[in-house]
Amino acid sequence: MRAVIISAGTVSDYGYSKGLVREDDFIVCADGGLAHCMNMGLKPSLAVGDFDSFTGEPPAGTEVIRLQPEKDYSDTHVAVAEALKRGFDELLMLGCTGTRLDHTISNIGMLEYLRRAGKKAVIADGHNYIFALEKHHIIHGRPGMSISFIPLEPVTGVTLKGFKYPLNKANIDMYRSIWLSNVLVSGEGEVSFDSGAIAADIYSD
Repeated sequence: MRAVIISAGTVSDYGYSKGLVREDDFIVCADGGLAHCMNMGLKPSLAVGDFDSFTGEPPAGTEVIRLQPEKDYSDTHVAVAEALKRGFDELLMLGCTGTRLDHTISNIGMLEYLRRAGKKAVIADGHNYIFALEKHHIIHGRPGMSISFIPLEPVTGVTLKGFKYPLNKANIDMYRSIWLSNVLVSGEGEVSFDSGAIAADIYSD
């Protein structure tokens, strides 16, 4: 079972985003994500938020959870928590990047939280496909595919195989740009590390 979280960040290509959604997905909108959902011609299953960025009315039949404006967690965080509470093991997160860099960073960090909870989660937009890595992870793609790695914690023992710029048992902190702009050489790349947390970003310009 998969839940789609649609948040109020940037959705630059509604056709692309809608194409990622399956007919049987459970769609959870976080506040202004409702507008994106409706612009994609999708029907939300659940809407969550304090609704400071969506001023209309949710479509008829939508379950609504209204939050107080002053709260500890973002609308997106609560939407993800609701999806987990309802038993979903896979999440596609749309509208989770954009001009609010603080929310973007928080949402990317949430990928590692979900990975540790045993869930599969991806943030996708028109240019990026972001996911947290297991300590041994095979990334499938095509030769020449662009990929950056985002350290979410200091990482030890990093080995990259099948990439234009390999590494062998490197220790890298969070503040080095060595992680950026790698390229897949063949149809798959192997990533392994001993400790820490890494997200991968398959990107296009």
